[in-house]
Amino acid sequence: MPITNKEKLGLMDLLEPPILIQVARSVTKNVVDISTPEEALEYILTHSADCLTLLNKKAITKEILFRYLHRKKISISSDITKAILVNKVIEYWNDTTNLMPKIEAKTEDSTEYPALAESAIGDSNVLSNKHIPTITSIASDQSEFPINLLARKFSEWFFNNYNQHTLKHEDFWQDARLLLQITASDGSDLQDCDSSCSTLETLYETQQRFGFFFNPNLSHSGVQGRMDVHGLVLVLACGTLHTHVDCVGIFECIFGLLRDPFSENNWKTKTIKLMLRSKGAPSIPSLQESDTLREALTLPVPEGDLT
Repeated sequence: MPITNKEKLGLMDLLEPPILIQVARSVTKNVVDISTPEEALEYILTHSADCLTLLNKKAITKEILFRYLHRKKISISSDITKAILVNKVIEYWNDTTNLMPKIEAKTEDSTEYPALAESAIGDSNVLSNKHIPTITSIASDQSEFPINLLARKFSEWFFNNYNQHTLKHEDFWQDARLLLQITASDGSDLQDCDSSCSTLETLYETQQRFGFFFNPNLSHSGVQGRMDVHGLVLVLACGTLHTHVDCVGIFECIFGLLRDPFSENNWKTKTIKLMLRSKGAPSIPSLQESDTLREALTLPVPEGDLT
């Protein structure tokens, strides 16, 4: 997906002119002489597949991303990987209010609102009744529900350990089940495992075979929690798949979690349904765009603490 206008504004906010020019030269493989920031930005926007791939360029260092987020007063977890920083920056940019001037709503009953350019905002739909909470505010409130906080924390922990090969059998229930589907242009492969040993072995074999790095979308649009009819906590997550050279696809998954009373009541993985899809230069995936996760998204979202 091409870089959006919001992301364009974000890039101008993030990168100093020398870095902007350096990134543009990287994007164009140094085949042209770029000397001005304006020229650099034009080349970047024209020749970059998407913002995620762009921010993973070597010239855009972890320090640049971290300092930017610090300047914007955005807290970072203790595990500061570049993948997490990139996700945080893109999440910040995609929150329209961060990069656009604040506009006060009219107080009188009127359908007239200050004119906002659709190209800059990305959505021209505005609720005509000021007393109705916006979809954004509802989503923001739900993102702080305990089940969604757990989902994001678990996803960050799981994929960080998966990428570093530090997952252990003890992190799963002994009878844990994995349903793994790999879809590419030449067909689809399905694997079914029914124990913690076979589950972990298959996960690592798959990662080693393809050289995948899992980059979850840790925003509320990419990770959420649900509760099934049997009381199983479900973690719905999606993200992008990377190799050392490129972004090569997307993944979507559903984890089923249960507390283990014999392991300090910690959450352990009972089930995993993991779908890997080959897809060239994808944009950041979201749960709402997923056909395979659509049914799970209709399950209840408990507001209170999880027992």
